Amino acid sequence: MFTKSLRCCGTEIYLALLHTFIISLVKHLKPTLILTVTASLLLSATSLLTAQSAGAATETGAGLKFLGRWISGSGIGGAEISAYDAATSRLYVTNGTTNQIDIVDISNPKAPKKVKSLDLASKGVTGIQSVAAKNGTIAIAASMTSAQAPGKVFLADTDGELLESAPNGVDVGSLPDHVTFSPDGQFVLSANEGEPKSYCLTNGTLPTTTDPNGSVSIIDISAATPVATTLTFEAFNERASAIAFEGGRIFGPNATVAQDLEPEYISVSPDSKYAFVTLQENNMIATIDLATKAVLNLTALGYKDHSKDGKGLDSNNKDLAAVIAPKSTMGMYLPDAIASTRAGGVNYLFTANEGDSRSYPCVKGGTDTTKIQDEDASFSKIADSSVASTLTADAGIGQLKTTPFAPASVAGSPVTSSTKVKSAYSFGTRSFSVWKSNTVSGIFKADLVYDSGDLLENLAKEKRGNLFNADWDTTTGAIKAIDARSASKGPEPEGIAIGSAYGLKWMAVTLERDGGVALFDVTNPVVPSYVDYINTSIPTGNIVTGKATATAGDVSPEGVMFVQPLDSPTATALVIVSYELSGTVAIYEIPSKRPHAPTGMKISVNDKGLKVNFTASKIKGWSGSAEYVAVCTSVTGTRYTATSSKSPVVVKMPFTAKRSYRCTLQAKSTSGNSAILTSKTVYGSK
Repeated sequence: MFTKSLRCCGTEIYLALLHTFIISLVKHLKPTLILTVTASLLLSATSLLTAQSAGAATETGAGLKFLGRWISGSGIGGAEISAYDAATSRLYVTNGTTNQIDIVDISNPKAPKKVKSLDLASKGVTGIQSVAAKNGTIAIAASMTSAQAPGKVFLADTDGELLESAPNGVDVGSLPDHVTFSPDGQFVLSANEGEPKSYCLTNGTLPTTTDPNGSVSIIDISAATPVATTLTFEAFNERASAIAFEGGRIFGPNATVAQDLEPEYISVSPDSKYAFVTLQENNMIATIDLATKAVLNLTALGYKDHSKDGKGLDSNNKDLAAVIAPKSTMGMYLPDAIASTRAGGVNYLFTANEGDSRSYPCVKGGTDTTKIQDEDASFSKIADSSVASTLTADAGIGQLKTTPFAPASVAGSPVTSSTKVKSAYSFGTRSFSVWKSNTVSGIFKADLVYDSGDLLENLAKEKRGNLFNADWDTTTGAIKAIDARSASKGPEPEGIAIGSAYGLKWMAVTLERDGGVALFDVTNPVVPSYVDYINTSIPTGNIVTGKATATAGDVSPEGVMFVQPLDSPTATALVIVSYELSGTVAIYEIPSKRPHAPTGMKISVNDKGLKVNFTASKIKGWSGSAEYVAVCTSVTGTRYTATSSKSPVVVKMPFTAKRSYRCTLQAKSTSGNSAILTSKTVYGSK
């Protein structure tokens, strides 16, 4: 009983059941027997915790298998973003604690080994934000002197030696937060946030020097001397009102559109023609033409109505329970990571809708640290009387971190001084979304074609209900109580990655606060199909005191990438996740799922050859379909083959009296994996 509970639900439920059982013993058994049984159970629990501390996955399934872990030893910030080079089987990991790139050999994923570190301190680097790898070149995004000063992208080889073509790096915009390569390897792109130093200055005056423009830099690495073309958004400065009306956010005091936009993450289309950039705090996606190096459009994402069935959330952190239900709030998507794929000649964009804010106390509508009734003392005056009580009551959404200041429109009308607030706006939507990139009247748009609704938060509830929406304390190093993040952004979908394997397209999405990784089949981008969830954190561990040994397992996933079988050291698909708070990198495998062998093989003889009958398996492999191949060999060694999608398989061949023929029957998935039924020998005559 206890072992079964452990396997399905984790250590905490095992211990809870143990506690309940011991209490029952006290009530019904003799003291001597109580001591004997209790000691045995406690020994079992101790063994369990020891095994988990060694790194056993607390949740796993058919789609994701834990292979190994690299421990930076630096703890918090020790492993935030990773990149992979297939030729060397090496990881390149940003270490925010040491401000280095750690180079790690994962040729044996079960036992990763550090090779060396790349230290850029001599180049004036004050922070390393991101890293990417492609065709033997490593790109590193770094801040210099301050977050408001221009940053650099450094280029290195797989041994960590800076390229002679750019020994001092390439100048880019302020605070390059994400770096990536175009699929064709020609360009390196960086998303430069351009964060303001502060919005809370004397008399509300904001000097332009404290709020640099957000920007995207494009580096042609095929050039003899790589130089960045840095794109800003000044052309959109006159569109602030239109952006707000469409469902974007421009709300920095005295800030222009160009200053207010903060590029967060970039994905390049598979054909390397377009770059799609999330503007997280602004609730928008920018589209960039890489041929012309021009910003084509800013697409405002609008809002998700959490009052609809299937789109609910847990907004209350006080009831210490997982209660996911429709709530009267509009969610701002505010996506972090973005990934793109192409199907039917159309680009589809996948976003992890984490949510973000600017926690400046002087900025209204920008903070996620206060409840709606606390953010503005006059809320009752500006709110519609019919909804004010619902928005503020704990039984409604009163605990949820929201803003009453509509960043766009209310009921399709522009916001004015007399507008009555009819909804609250929460930060992030606790989901991932799929957007179809369309061109309408020559303007690039992103149309929502799928949203996961409350699926991710329900996964956290189902898989880790006793730790639902928990968080980790970065001071004590221990995990917080259940429900700790329900009033904020819940499980917080942070990273997203897409790749191909076994004839399918896969998507992995990481849940920063929950700690889990969810796997989906996105072969049809419009209808993602859930496959698996894994969580390798160890709630009994400590992220502070256990930083050198990773007693807490893997905590707070940040970066995620997909490695296709062709590039993998295991020849199977890998999902590699970097965990910010534990300072670890976990390597997961998507095992090659073979179809089951057919059964009941029977062979009959006629004048035309052999008829092979069989019973097909219901499990066809990852691809969901299979073909059946019969191979029959005569006594002379001649082979005859036939294929069918169902029983029977007819093998046309000459048949000689009283001769034996040996046949095998193979089930083969469309991804190439196969299972063979034991061969049969046939005797017959004309």
